[in-house]
Parts: sequence; C-alpha cells; structure tokens
Amino acid sequence: MRTWERYLPEIVAATTLLVATAISLVLFSRYGTYTTAFSVVWGIATLSSVSLFFAVRRSGEDWHRKLRILFVIGLVLGFVSIFTGIGGNGTDEPYAIWGYLSELLHGQDPYTTLLTIHYTAHVLWFWSAPVTSSTYYTYLPLLLFFQVPAGGDPPTQAIGYELLALACWAGMVYVVRKDPFASLALASPVVALIAANGFDDLLVLFFMTLSLRGWTTGTKSKVVEYLTYGMKQFANVFWFAYYLLKRRWVSAGLVIVVTLAFALPFLLWNPLGIGCQALVFSILPQCASQPSSARQVSDLYSHWNYYLWILWVYVLFHDWIHTTWNRWIAGRHRSIHAPSSLPTESE
Repeated sequence: MRTWERYLPEIVAATTLLVATAISLVLFSRYGTYTTAFSVVWGIATLSSVSLFFAVRRSGEDWHRKLRILFVIGLVLGFVSIFTGIGGNGTDEPYAIWGYLSELLHGQDPYTTLLTIHYTAHVLWFWSAPVTSSTYYTYLPLLLFFQVPAGGDPPTQAIGYELLALACWAGMVYVVRKDPFASLALASPVVALIAANGFDDLLVLFFMTLSLRGWTTGTKSKVVEYLTYGMKQFANVFWFAYYLLKRRWVSAGLVIVVTLAFALPFLLWNPLGIGCQALVFSILPQCASQPSSARQVSDLYSHWNYYLWILWVYVLFHDWIHTTWNRWIAGRHRSIHAPSSLPTESE
C-alpha cells in the first residue's frame, strides 16, 4: 500500500470541499449571489459523503481513529465558518427562526405575517453579498421553540442557532458512532458545514436519530419521536412511510393524529394560516386568498439541506435498501425468465 493511501479519507474530504468551493466561486463571480446551481453542487458534495467509508476501508486504517479525525476536522470547520462567516449564511433560517417566534410572542400569526430580514451571505470572508429575505413560516409549530435564547442583534442570535445546529450534528454522529458506514458519512466536513450554516434540519434529524439509534425502546424513544412530528414535514413523511413499510397501521395513523394535535392551536386560531402554509402547501382553492410560500418541485433539488435527508435515510437504512433492491431485481429476473405456460385446448 502506498503511504498516501493511509490518508485517503482526509484527501477525499479535502478534495470534495475544494472542488465544491472552486465551483461556488465561479458561480458567485458570474451571478453575484447564491443560485440553484450552488445548492446542487453542495448537494452532490453532501451525497458524496458515503465515499468516506470506502476511503477508510481502502486506507487500511482503523475506522474508529479515522472517524475521530474526520469529526475533529468537521468540528473545527464548523466553528471557523460560524465565527468568521467563511462558507456561512447559506440560509436565512438562523435569522428567521427567532423572528417567527418574536411574531408569535407579540400575538401575530407567523404563518400569515410577512417577515423581512437582511443578512450577508459569504462564499469566502472577503467575498460576500447582502441578502434580503421576505418569508412566512412554513414548518410545524414545535420547531419554533427549539432554539437558544439570545439577545443582541440578529447576527448574534444567528450564531446561537448555528452553534445549536452544530451541536446537533455532533450529537447525531455520536449516536451512530458504532455504525461505521453511517458515522463516517455523517461525520463528513460537508455535513458539518451544513450544520454551521444553521439549517434547522439538523435539530430534527438529531431527534430522529436519537429515537431510531439511541433510545431505541421505551418511553424516551417514543417521546423524542413524537416531538419530531411537530417540527418539520420531512419527519412526518418519513415516519408515516416507515410505519407503512413495516405494516404497523396504528403507528402510521398516530403520525397523522399527533401531527394534527401539534397543529391544533394554530388551526383554531387561523385554520387557513397553518393549513395553507404547513399542511397542504397552498394547493387548495381556499388558499388562494392567503399569503403563499408554496413549495415547488424545483425545491427538491434547489435546497442544499434537502440532500442531507437523502444521505441520512440511505446511511441509516442502507442494509435494508440494498436487500430490498436485490430482492426486487431477483424477482424481476425470475418473472422475465419464467417459462410461459400455454393454455390447453378444452375438448
């Protein structure tokens, strides 16, 4: 084995960051702000985190040791991004989440009250652009209350939320530390950078990971799971599909019931508000008169953080996914090559 192959995981991680950053600089110099292409580039970089497992295996090194090294690299990168702005502020969520909660605390419905915020997006510390974001709250209510209380100006509040997201990333890696495939992928510096940007997905994914791989049984597991029903809709879709695939019909029904229970106070307050923004995404005719932040098909690939959900599902359930896929392929092969039986002519 060549000497450099011992450092293959670090080389793969560094190369991924450098290539994605180089392409981002080209895009930024061309358009002057973030674009869909930017999200796709970093989304692909996120999905490529699965390669770290194979890089570690190729290196011949102890995977526990490499996991610690990758985790430290990601942690340092996260702190540098948060406190210097390098590669940061790729989303308005660290700024907006406190604004939505402030609206609620002042008696305003965040689902129908427009929030306008101003912040600076960075590619590198010396290359940045001002961003103005005007949005309505579109997630489920409980997510509003999971944040670090912080005073001061919006940038200070954003740092608190970014640190919370980074802590959730660290907790998620810790929970799956005994699974080499999942832990190495989630310890990727690219995933750490998603957390450092303050994407609220990290909070939801941490709780989901804790329920599935941490407190796997008992009351604590179910409480944590139920909390995710009130946070972000991806979690609800996941749990509903999860129980359908396991044919646990009552549990699948509970996903809907508990979700509606979390939404009930806002449904009683202003049913079209949360209904149109967070439950049916403005697709009903009754929503035509409501403010709209309706999701579009392009959102599935134009949001960097959405790729993290694909990565998370794959690395946590890769054994089941591969087994199911192989069974399906084998079934297709048998059906194609099965001898056809001709009907016999009746007398």
